[in-house]
Amino acid sequence: MARDRFGNLSAAELRLVRRAPYRELAWSGPSDDPDNPLNNPAHGKSWGTDRTIRAPIIVWLMTNKDASTHVDPSGVGVAGALIHGLLDLSYSESSLPLTMLSCAIPEGVEFSSAHLEELDLRRSSTGPIDGEQAVVRGDITLQRGRYDGISLFRSEIGGTVDLSGAHLIGAEPFSAVEAVIHGDVLFHEGFTTAGTIDLRLAHIGEAVSFNHAIFTGDGDNGLNAERAIVDEAIYWVAITTGPHTELDLSDAHAGSLWDDAASWPAPGNLNVTGFVYGDFSGGPDDAAQRLEWLHRQPVTLWVQPQPYRQLAQVLSRNGAAEGAIQVHIAKENAMTRYGHLTMPDRVWRFILRITIGYGYRPLQALWWILLFVVIGALFFAWGYRTMLITPTEADAYEAFVRTGDPPLHYPSFNAFVYSLENFLPVVDLHQGTYWRPNPLHARHGGVAALSGRSAADTPDVTKGRETAARILRWYLWIHILAGWTITPLLFAGLAGLLRTD
Repeated sequence: MARDRFGNLSAAELRLVRRAPYRELAWSGPSDDPDNPLNNPAHGKSWGTDRTIRAPIIVWLMTNKDASTHVDPSGVGVAGALIHGLLDLSYSESSLPLTMLSCAIPEGVEFSSAHLEELDLRRSSTGPIDGEQAVVRGDITLQRGRYDGISLFRSEIGGTVDLSGAHLIGAEPFSAVEAVIHGDVLFHEGFTTAGTIDLRLAHIGEAVSFNHAIFTGDGDNGLNAERAIVDEAIYWVAITTGPHTELDLSDAHAGSLWDDAASWPAPGNLNVTGFVYGDFSGGPDDAAQRLEWLHRQPVTLWVQPQPYRQLAQVLSRNGAAEGAIQVHIAKENAMTRYGHLTMPDRVWRFILRITIGYGYRPLQALWWILLFVVIGALFFAWGYRTMLITPTEADAYEAFVRTGDPPLHYPSFNAFVYSLENFLPVVDLHQGTYWRPNPLHARHGGVAALSGRSAADTPDVTKGRETAARILRWYLWIHILAGWTITPLLFAGLAGLLRTD
């Protein structure tokens, strides 16, 4: 049948068609050892006619109804052959797997819009592989070969796409944009490329795994999985990166992420804005390292809240509540520092940061309250001892000037209570109403009463005490304003009114 259609057959072609009815690989070379240097497809162009198979013969075995009925269900299998011409399976339909081991296919493989069972091109060296809008019911295996650009645009693959150990060349080494791949997509065991793996808008039913992959070259390279959906994990482990290696997971969804810090791209080459993941199945899982990871993004993306919220959500779900708080605060710090804010906004956010941690650490305000109350108590106690704080009622004031003590019926002064009352809004402990710093006390005989001389005889002392009393009054105003600021912030923080998560 083959001779009737294609004329005389080469030794390799004859071996292929004779073994097609059996579960055997038709080796075209002098050895059936894939590791034998004589079977290295990099030297395929030098193989003679005895190892050459015309591409249309393979297509005929795969797709011709009369021929394919004689082929073993394991499919067409050829190894160590030079394929002459483009292997064009486009728009065809075949229920047979195709295995081409250690073959040289310089003009490439075309199976766009085809319906195939399975494709195995292990160890082969090929030109471009075009499988756009194809349907492959099983696996596509491209292990340990050298391939010049692979396109699976809008294709549907029922099994796994395995490029472990492969070397991809070309400006666009691998594209599966909008593809649906029900199994894994694997880039393992020294997979090497100088370009970008493009999985934008792809839907991967299991995992996308880069493990011991190598990215080289001076141009852009790495992974672009923008808006991809990965039902299981994304692995990015033991990666050899260069200065231009990028990892773009923007708006992608994954069941989990497994990476390691040594494989993270250089600062500015990561994009995880909009990336949604369920967990860290491996790699760093503490807030400090993951914040360093987020800050591998360009600085312009540091103000995007979603990456922080996603990280905080995962940490919180894993029981790291404190780590989640650290992430939320880092988010607000980034907004304060890099957001396009007005100066009043920056001042307000600074106050929120130091008092209640932007609402994520509201009890932090208690330390400020305690600090102000203690410092105020010390200041006010000193003011009372030096008679810079005096009674507000006239009779009590006269008695205080005369004897140094208020009348017995008058509320006694307590520095701590005085400080607490003036700090806390709407709290009346009967201190602030009856006692106030009095800068005019020195002019009305207070100094004379203390020194035994007339006020006119102590002008320097009078002036100094008057200044001290004014400073104490100014501090009292600051003390009150701080209380009216910090105390409401404490309650607002406890109520969660200021949090933006």
